[in-house]
Amino acid sequence: MRASFRALLAALFSIGLLLTAGTGSAQADEVTPETAKPLRFISYNVCGAKCPLPVGTGTEAEKTAVKAAWVSGLVAEVDTWDSDLVMLQELCYGQWKLIRDALAPAQRAGKASYDTVWGSSLASASGCDQWDPVDRRFGLAIFSKGQGSVVPGTRTVTFLPEVPTAPTEDRILLCAQTALDGRTARACNTHIDFHDATTALQVPKVAELVEAARQDGEPAVLAGDFNQLPEHADMNALYNHGTGSTGRFQEVDENDKEEFTVSVDCPETAVRCRSGEETASTACSAHTTENSKIDYLFLSYEWFKTVQGDALPCTSGLSDHHLLRGAAAWEK
Repeated sequence: MRASFRALLAALFSIGLLLTAGTGSAQADEVTPETAKPLRFISYNVCGAKCPLPVGTGTEAEKTAVKAAWVSGLVAEVDTWDSDLVMLQELCYGQWKLIRDALAPAQRAGKASYDTVWGSSLASASGCDQWDPVDRRFGLAIFSKGQGSVVPGTRTVTFLPEVPTAPTEDRILLCAQTALDGRTARACNTHIDFHDATTALQVPKVAELVEAARQDGEPAVLAGDFNQLPEHADMNALYNHGTGSTGRFQEVDENDKEEFTVSVDCPETAVRCRSGEETASTACSAHTTENSKIDYLFLSYEWFKTVQGDALPCTSGLSDHHLLRGAAAWEK
């Protein structure tokens, strides 16, 4: 094996160590695996198609090793956080299969295995050929702790509304009923379009769909890349606080006072505000022009309490987003 490739592979395998060693961003409210509440969640835009793997003109064996190293880094974070639900966006089908297999019982001696559902938003994305040159589907996935934890027959994929005159690509909401710490919950994952007019259509639709899908008022966990700021009016349909809010959700990182900006909706005495640590930043991507929170973990307010959240430091080589971790306890 070439020395240069060995160095590259070592760097990729160290991604998992970077994720687990830091255990969060250097904020006053830093949440670690040792201090977090028992219910654990991850939302991560993994940039499966647009972020090229550093394989160059390597051999097939080298390409396979690089992909395995990427998956190992992600699985290391799932294990470190002892995640109950993991929501991934911008995921290639070939990428999902590798993660699925790595989290299956056969590979998980002494560790929790995960059940999973997949949803395609695009039948083919050119960048996905780095994961599978034949099947280039692109979409979202939910991973739920425990083999068989996804309730059979409850998976739904709903295409979200679009503005006919706006340039966009198909966006979906993926949902399923899952077992969550001995209870049944509705888990949903989405990736909202970034064009303003389309965002304004899709965010309220997602809120409507999640509420309509809940069985007998069951707990709901909604995650994703919403391509919008917390305080923006588009997010009113999700949050249950702030001017104009009509939603049913709290967000895991809304009580980080380091991120509060004093306003009518966020007075100096506030204990929670529509805010949070950045999940898209210039440190992660050359295409990002400003640092902002656009990735979320929403929990239905009546079911969860003492929410906690952190955006991990940017991990070059894994994605162009920060990984968002959340935790909570049951309210009742």
